[in-house]
Amino acid sequence: MATAPAIRRVYQKVRPLARCKGSTAKPAKKRAKGTHRNGFLTHSFRPFLSLPFANHGQGEKEFFQSLGNLCKLYQWQAPDTTGLPFPQNISAVLEKLSGQRFDGAVPMLLQDKGSPARLATVKTYNTNYCLYYIPVRPLWQMKNVPSKQQHFELACSVFAYLYQVIGIPYYGDQSYMSRTYDSLENWISEIAEEGNEDDGDVTYRKRQFDELETLREAGAVLLPELKKCLDIAQWEKQVREFTSTDTQCGELRAVADELLKLAKDYPARAIRHSMHYELNEEEVDYQIYWENYISFYWSGKDTLETMLYEMVNNEFQEAGYQEEPIAVQWFDTPQDKPCHNFEFETRLFSLLDELTGILNDLDYENGEAL
Repeated sequence: MATAPAIRRVYQKVRPLARCKGSTAKPAKKRAKGTHRNGFLTHSFRPFLSLPFANHGQGEKEFFQSLGNLCKLYQWQAPDTTGLPFPQNISAVLEKLSGQRFDGAVPMLLQDKGSPARLATVKTYNTNYCLYYIPVRPLWQMKNVPSKQQHFELACSVFAYLYQVIGIPYYGDQSYMSRTYDSLENWISEIAEEGNEDDGDVTYRKRQFDELETLREAGAVLLPELKKCLDIAQWEKQVREFTSTDTQCGELRAVADELLKLAKDYPARAIRHSMHYELNEEEVDYQIYWENYISFYWSGKDTLETMLYEMVNNEFQEAGYQEEPIAVQWFDTPQDKPCHNFEFETRLFSLLDELTGILNDLDYENGEAL
């Protein structure tokens, strides 16, 4: 399902809002690193002696053991290091490995607590530089329509799972998106204070300020719903008893059912478990972390939408690296086949795409179509 209003390719200029009279977004400040708890991996193609372990002999042995396992799996011919002393022998291998790809994966020299230095292959899941922004306004509209309480309850279970288990940030909580809305309000205020707008522009600015007030009020009211204890049995009952009155209702039930299956298959899996920004080898001033492009937000059909996307895209254009899910295959033991499993990520991102499209279709100005 196409979800163009909510999933957009970054690094692409978004057309400025016509009523802005050519105003441009202010350059984004460089953001400090987000909260990451996946620091069990460190890696390097640094000179082998600079790696922090005490027993060089043990490290050399484990390195060549992992190299043998990698060569056997991929039928790769390692360079002849006969006669080269340590650590030049390992440096020669790493030099030849640099730039190689195995089944689309990059070979890296990694360390963890159990091993000083061993080879692994690291593969990145391609998110296609998309923004996975999930609109919350349709949920707010459902809540306020008595005939849509069944929709509201089912959507709340879906949102609670995405918030509590998957770990998707919420714009009404402390998050990248909440800070973006704050910046957007400052930008709109500066435009209004310039006093160069006609009556139509002034009226439109008032609508934008009203939208900001509403999204914050609604965000505060809905956040406790997302924090309620997730009840899988209740979610199952909601899916089973959901009455589809039209195509959109049927699609909402279908995507809720698929997300329920994902929750059962991966009961404790969060998106952050697949993210390892520390494996990025590039030295860049600004990085796009996953919390920047996966988030709940207010709406893709409101008076703020175009300016919001312009601000986000302008900021992302400064980035030199985007954090994406990765999978690691270790070679400290023999491997039967390449194994970089993205089954969870493939299902999740596809379902986020579908969910966003359905919610966009249910998102109406003033909620009149609900």
